Amino acid sequence: MTWGPTHVALEAFLVWVGMGKKNREIFNTRRGLFALLTLFALFPDLDTFIYIHRTYLHSIVWPIFLILGVTAWLIIAKYIQKKTLGKKADLLARSLIIIGAFILLHNILDLTTGPVLLFYPFDNRLYNLNAYMIWDLDFPLLFKGFNFEWTSISLEEGINTYFLNLSPEDRIQYFGAEFILLYITDFPLHALIFVAWFIFFPVMGIIDWTKKYQKPRKLYASIKKFKSPLIAFGLILLSFGIILGPALHLERVEDREYSTTLFFSEDQTNYGVVQSFELDGKDSLTLTGDFAGNNSYCTIGAAIATNEQFTTLSSDLDDIFDQYNNETLSLSYSWLITNYQTTVNQFLATSLAHHNIVANSTQELSSTLSQQATLYSIFILVDWNSSIDFQVQTQMISTLAIKRTAEFYTGISLASIGLIVTLIPFALAINLRQKEEEKVIDKEESDKNEVDAEVLKTKSDSF
Repeated sequence: MTWGPTHVALEAFLVWVGMGKKNREIFNTRRGLFALLTLFALFPDLDTFIYIHRTYLHSIVWPIFLILGVTAWLIIAKYIQKKTLGKKADLLARSLIIIGAFILLHNILDLTTGPVLLFYPFDNRLYNLNAYMIWDLDFPLLFKGFNFEWTSISLEEGINTYFLNLSPEDRIQYFGAEFILLYITDFPLHALIFVAWFIFFPVMGIIDWTKKYQKPRKLYASIKKFKSPLIAFGLILLSFGIILGPALHLERVEDREYSTTLFFSEDQTNYGVVQSFELDGKDSLTLTGDFAGNNSYCTIGAAIATNEQFTTLSSDLDDIFDQYNNETLSLSYSWLITNYQTTVNQFLATSLAHHNIVANSTQELSSTLSQQATLYSIFILVDWNSSIDFQVQTQMISTLAIKRTAEFYTGISLASIGLIVTLIPFALAINLRQKEEEKVIDKEESDKNEVDAEVLKTKSDSF
């Protein structure tokens, strides 16, 4: 999602529909209060004003902890301490849970339109969920299915690449204009409408159908006594734990592709392409690539380098081009070629891994870390035929192998706790139903004994 008004309006509808009959009855006479609560749908976007958008305030951990904290307080007060909450305390608890729901929905809706720091402080990577439909033109019905794909980037990349983290001057320079157009049809409204339809019609229809039968009806009535807040508490923990742990796996392998055209002449140049990756210890980065379309012989260097090595290369090349473009020095094009090639070769020789590509080919470089560091995958022109201008098309494929040991087992633990908490109400409901059935049986036996006793008494009186 992008538009603030869309966040407020859509989330208000979703929360109002999903917050339950009791809450709707309470807030139906407090529309002004509910309108104020909807403004919390904008809360995560406050990080825009300090140029760290989609990071710390976009974590789903904070609203989940808020909801779980209030829920835990309700459990202790109502079911352990046996307290009766006053109207103000009850309204405050409901309002805080609704605030948490607005913030949580904001971050989930943002997940499909760009990277979000979803699990901070448990995980420092920004995640993006790519969801799309597959259409096969050879298939009779065209539609082949859905595909869901998680991708991620480091925190440093997320802050440095997202356009709202640029200063106003940088944004205008980047986009070339003060205003940009954003089409409302780009929003994932279709998916949201389908989910709402699925929950409120088929699922509720099945539940209503099963309620026609006595045993399911009794079970639902028993569960209803415990569904708030224990089941909600457990399901939130279970869902969060599954996503943080098993859904994102113990080890993640992600490919990032980038294609561009490298060229070099006396007037202008694009001599290299680079991607940065912030990785933890034992993570690894593999670089493969190919190039084609040469109109002149050239050599391309492929390298994996540290932040210090890349910074030194950038600084040295900037100095060389600044000197060449300084008209007072009157340096020749051959001077530029010689100094450029010397600097690049020195960089390649000291990088973590490198090789030269001298023909259309695909080769592989790899580097594994022993501690947290920022690595760069780089394609750079090494030498070229200086007699003519040329262009070369390149494709860089960087593969990250990310180990998520702490995050994975944290997710497993939270999911296990959530599963146990979720099953408690069902166990209580089954136990309660068994007790009710035993009471019915005992009453039937008692009634039967009374009838038998009455019959015996009647017979004795007749004698």
